[in-house]
Amino acid sequence: MPEQGKNGRGVTRLNANDEALSPWTAMPLVGDILDGEPEERFHRVFETIIPSATEVRAGVWEATRYSEKLTDYPYNEIVFVVEGSISIINSEGEESLFSSGDCFFLEKGFNGIWKQHETIKIFHMTVDPK
Repeated sequence: MPEQGKNGRGVTRLNANDEALSPWTAMPLVGDILDGEPEERFHRVFETIIPSATEVRAGVWEATRYSEKLTDYPYNEIVFVVEGSISIINSEGEESLFSSGDCFFLEKGFNGIWKQHETIKIFHMTVDPK
Protein backbone atom coordinates (compact mmCIF):
# COMPACT_ATOMS: atom_id res chain seq x y z
CA MET A 1 0.00 0.00 0.00
CA PRO A 2 1.39 3.43 -0.83
CA GLU A 3 1.95 5.54 2.27
CA GLN A 4 -0.05 8.76 2.14
CA GLY A 5 0.22 10.25 5.66
CA LYS A 6 1.37 13.80 6.37
CA ASN A 7 -1.95 15.32 5.28
CA GLY A 8 -2.13 13.28 2.07
CA ARG A 9 -5.78 12.58 2.88
CA GLY A 10 -5.21 8.86 3.01
CA VAL A 11 -5.01 5.84 5.20
CA THR A 12 -1.66 4.88 6.72
CA ARG A 13 -0.82 1.49 8.19
CA LEU A 14 1.02 1.99 11.48
CA ASN A 15 4.10 -0.20 11.47
CA ALA A 16 6.03 -0.95 14.66
CA ASN A 17 8.77 -2.91 12.87
CA ASP A 18 12.30 -1.68 13.60
CA GLU A 19 12.91 -0.52 10.02
CA ALA A 20 9.91 1.84 10.20
CA LEU A 21 11.19 3.63 13.30
CA SER A 22 13.57 6.59 13.45
CA PRO A 23 17.08 6.15 14.91
CA TRP A 24 17.37 6.21 18.71
CA THR A 25 17.80 9.75 20.13
CA ALA A 26 17.86 11.32 23.58
CA MET A 27 14.30 11.75 24.77
CA PRO A 28 12.97 15.21 25.65
CA LEU A 29 11.53 15.00 29.14
CA VAL A 30 8.76 16.81 30.96
CA GLY A 31 9.91 15.75 34.41
CA ASP A 32 13.04 14.84 36.35
CA ILE A 33 14.85 11.59 35.52
CA LEU A 34 14.66 9.20 38.45
CA ASP A 35 16.47 6.28 36.82
CA GLY A 36 18.06 5.39 33.49
CA GLU A 37 19.10 7.32 30.41
CA PRO A 38 15.93 7.40 28.29
CA GLU A 39 16.12 7.35 24.51
CA GLU A 40 13.29 7.22 22.01
CA ARG A 41 12.46 6.43 18.41
CA PHE A 42 9.20 6.75 16.56
CA HIS A 43 7.31 6.68 13.30
CA ARG A 44 5.14 9.79 13.24
CA VAL A 45 2.42 9.65 10.60
CA PHE A 46 0.48 12.78 11.47
CA GLU A 47 1.10 16.10 13.16
CA THR A 48 -0.95 19.28 13.03
CA ILE A 49 -1.81 22.34 15.06
CA ILE A 50 -5.50 22.79 15.64
CA PRO A 51 -6.19 26.50 16.22
CA SER A 52 -9.92 26.16 16.87
CA ALA A 53 -12.36 24.29 19.05
CA THR A 54 -11.89 20.54 18.69
CA GLU A 55 -13.85 17.49 19.75
CA VAL A 56 -11.82 14.40 20.69
CA ARG A 57 -13.43 11.02 21.23
CA ALA A 58 -11.90 7.67 22.23
CA GLY A 59 -13.45 4.32 22.93
CA VAL A 60 -14.46 0.88 21.78
CA TRP A 61 -16.76 0.47 18.78
CA GLU A 62 -18.36 -2.68 17.39
CA ALA A 63 -20.43 -2.97 14.21
CA THR A 64 -21.74 -5.65 11.90
CA ARG A 65 -20.63 -6.25 8.29
CA TYR A 66 -21.26 -3.33 5.91
CA SER A 67 -19.61 -1.04 3.36
CA GLU A 68 -19.88 2.71 2.92
CA LYS A 69 -18.52 5.32 0.56
CA LEU A 70 -16.60 8.00 2.45
CA THR A 71 -16.49 11.47 0.93
CA ASP A 72 -14.39 14.12 2.68
CA TYR A 73 -14.05 12.03 5.88
CA PRO A 74 -14.97 14.44 8.72
CA TYR A 75 -12.16 13.78 11.21
CA ASN A 76 -8.73 12.27 11.86
CA GLU A 77 -9.05 8.79 13.33
CA ILE A 78 -6.63 6.19 14.64
CA VAL A 79 -8.03 2.65 14.64
CA PHE A 80 -6.73 -0.52 16.33
CA VAL A 81 -8.58 -3.62 15.10
CA VAL A 82 -9.40 -5.87 18.05
CA GLU A 83 -11.60 -8.41 16.22
CA GLY A 84 -12.58 -8.97 12.60
CA SER A 85 -11.29 -7.45 9.39
CA ILE A 86 -11.83 -4.31 7.34
CA SER A 87 -10.66 -3.03 3.98
CA ILE A 88 -10.02 0.61 3.25
CA ILE A 89 -10.12 1.31 -0.49
CA ASN A 90 -8.73 4.65 -1.63
CA SER A 91 -10.07 6.76 -4.49
CA GLU A 92 -7.62 5.08 -6.91
CA GLY A 93 -9.08 1.66 -6.03
CA GLU A 94 -6.07 0.48 -3.98
CA GLU A 95 -7.28 -1.78 -1.18
CA SER A 96 -5.62 -2.15 2.22
CA LEU A 97 -6.78 -5.02 4.44
CA PHE A 98 -6.59 -4.64 8.22
CA SER A 99 -7.37 -7.45 10.66
CA SER A 100 -7.01 -8.26 14.37
CA GLY A 101 -3.86 -6.65 15.75
CA ASP A 102 -3.48 -4.12 12.92
CA CYS A 103 -3.56 -0.39 13.48
CA PHE A 104 -4.16 2.40 10.96
CA PHE A 105 -4.66 6.16 10.72
CA LEU A 106 -7.41 7.62 8.52
CA GLU A 107 -6.98 11.29 7.66
CA LYS A 108 -9.64 13.98 7.63
CA GLY A 109 -10.65 14.58 4.01
CA PHE A 110 -10.12 10.93 2.91
CA ASN A 111 -12.23 9.76 -0.03
CA GLY A 112 -12.79 6.05 -0.55
CA ILE A 113 -14.62 3.00 0.77
CA TRP A 114 -14.83 1.55 4.32
CA LYS A 115 -15.65 -2.16 3.88
CA GLN A 116 -16.18 -4.42 6.89
CA HIS A 117 -15.94 -8.11 5.96
CA GLU A 118 -17.61 -9.26 9.17
CA THR A 119 -18.54 -7.88 12.59
CA ILE A 120 -15.55 -5.90 13.84
CA LYS A 121 -14.52 -4.45 17.18
CA ILE A 122 -12.04 -1.58 17.32
CA PHE A 123 -10.38 0.77 19.74
CA HIS A 124 -10.39 4.22 18.20
CA MET A 125 -9.68 7.88 18.77
CA THR A 126 -11.05 10.68 16.63
CA VAL A 127 -10.03 14.33 16.48
CA ASP A 128 -12.74 16.49 14.96
CA PRO A 129 -11.86 20.15 14.40
CA LYS A 130 -15.03 22.21 14.69
